[in-house]
Amino acid sequence: MIFVLFGVSLIVFYLTHGIPSAWDPVTAYITPKMTASQIQAIRVQHGFNQPIYLQYFYWLRDVLQGNWGHAGNEASGFPVSQVFAMRFPFTVELATVGTIMTVGLGIPLGIISALKNNKLPDHASRIFALTGYSTPSYWIGFVLQLVFFYYFAQWGLPSLPSHGALSQVLDGTVPLVTRMPIVDGLLAGNLGYAWDGLLHVILPAFTLAFISLGYLARIVRASMLEVLRQDYIILARSKGLRERVVIYRHALRNALIPAATLTGLFLAGLLGGAVITEYIFSWPGVGQLSLSAVFAGDANFVAYYTLVTALIIVVANLVVDVLYIYLDPRIKY
Repeated sequence: MIFVLFGVSLIVFYLTHGIPSAWDPVTAYITPKMTASQIQAIRVQHGFNQPIYLQYFYWLRDVLQGNWGHAGNEASGFPVSQVFAMRFPFTVELATVGTIMTVGLGIPLGIISALKNNKLPDHASRIFALTGYSTPSYWIGFVLQLVFFYYFAQWGLPSLPSHGALSQVLDGTVPLVTRMPIVDGLLAGNLGYAWDGLLHVILPAFTLAFISLGYLARIVRASMLEVLRQDYIILARSKGLRERVVIYRHALRNALIPAATLTGLFLAGLLGGAVITEYIFSWPGVGQLSLSAVFAGDANFVAYYTLVTALIIVVANLVVDVLYIYLDPRIKY
């Protein structure tokens, strides 16, 4: 993990600091009342006056001390870590709900498809899965907004919110403990607040789930078909065990090993920020903020965002590896 993160840091630093840009990295540290000598002191302090290969070591020194620099985009002047921490809970909420939808729909679809192999439910499941991972996220997001927000409102039906994480009239009505509207509403005992947060997250979360559940359903189907052909499944059936016991107690546990890998990587990727989906639904997470940071040339935030995403992914891989032991006791490290 350490070597992977070190390699990522080298690549990210060169791409954000080494390529010529119109955005001077010292800009994020400058306040309107600074003198030229103070600005020059900042350049020397952070190594901006040194060659790029030396700047990396200055930057690494600051990072290891917890100093990631200041944001240079819409949150200019604030520490990058503070800006990220304010937005990250929204991405966690979106990623969690999206993963729950993915698992809640993808695994049952895969099981049904395997048990009804080459029958109508299997064909329908495969068509749905193929449609899911063949559809661009921006397209399905726009379609969901058009149908469930615009058309439902035109037809006089209850519509779902199309942007944001919370209605503006409810903002600030409960204490911000976790900065996740659903959780904060429940902690405060304000069910209306939590319900409003849930309504806002449904469309963007389903946009993410619709794309990923197709992959999960296909993996579960293939794994289930392979497990159902194993000798111990045939033996269990020959002993007269009920089909439900054979499927859910004996077959499904082993079939979920590749699904666990995929689910862990899905969650890790979503925690890194679903940039396109957050942008389409104006979701105030780190994905949307990272996009604006790219447009603004905010090297500090882009580097922080990329390295945190890399850290989440490598930790998720570690957790999945450990989870294998509990899913299949035959696996040892």
